[in-house]
Amino acid sequence: MKKIAVVLVASLLVAVAFGQANGSKQASLASARGKITQVIDKPEDMTEVMKSLSAEDQVAFLSEVIAAVSAMPGDDADRSEKFVEVVNAALAGAQKGNALALVAEVFATVPPVALCAVNESLGAGLMNRAANPGVTYTDEQYTKIAQTVMEKVNERVANENNSGVRSGFAALMLIRGSNGTSNDAVYDAIVAAMPADSQNDAKVEWFPAALGRGREKTYEPMLAVTDVDIITPKDEDFDVNHMLSLRMPAAAGMIGLLADISGANAGTSSGLMIDAIQNPLEFQGPAAGDGGAAGDTSTIIGRIQKEVEETHGYQFQTTH
Repeated sequence: MKKIAVVLVASLLVAVAFGQANGSKQASLASARGKITQVIDKPEDMTEVMKSLSAEDQVAFLSEVIAAVSAMPGDDADRSEKFVEVVNAALAGAQKGNALALVAEVFATVPPVALCAVNESLGAGLMNRAANPGVTYTDEQYTKIAQTVMEKVNERVANENNSGVRSGFAALMLIRGSNGTSNDAVYDAIVAAMPADSQNDAKVEWFPAALGRGREKTYEPMLAVTDVDIITPKDEDFDVNHMLSLRMPAAAGMIGLLADISGANAGTSSGLMIDAIQNPLEFQGPAAGDGGAAGDTSTIIGRIQKEVEETHGYQFQTTH
């Protein structure tokens, strides 16, 4: 028990030291909650609020905003339009290494009827591999990104209602972002990354209809297996093309999200925490102060390490 407590304390001190050394200041989730009405009224403010939060709080805050939008008065078309705006703005403010968790949260919590618009918006924007002609993701690279996304989405939605359809909407987003066809390897890999019991429905019914390939474009086959009313992009009050023009992030944001999900932008702090936990006797955290001055936690970590060695021996082997 003592060794666990020591490692946890050391890990917390490393996190504090890293934050102090980099001058980072993050807002609390409680303060962000006071801005939920604001970001719903002005979704463009969502990006800055997200940037002020820790990675964990970003996920929690996004979930609460989504719940608030779901409870808005009005019809599905109005709420879907708001979801498109909020989701794009939220992802544009993702902390490094956190985009994947946020994308999974979107597909786990946004109502399926609104995912009709959300998947199209993200597929045309943040998840589109050709958003900027100066950056090209090969089929192999995009397939790996897509499989990573689907693994995280499948895990997150597993215990949610309509989990198969939710995974299907995430797969649709990736298919749109791949700019491929139903006859290519990327398409097949994305479908294969869905839960096994949904793959056949997706390939035979859901996706051909949702993509308008060989038939009229409609989400009816997907929404028919959920407990929601059916709306499709062809309805007069559900203009997905209009939604796509509302809050399309800049090309740099699009590139950044794919790079983040592929692991290119993994945050340094997460590596520090892993090192501290796996090698508590060898790890030296970044000094936040100078020679033991106020705020310098490296000396505290050193004392903890010394206590561990004296009490438990190297790598927690007991000396008694």
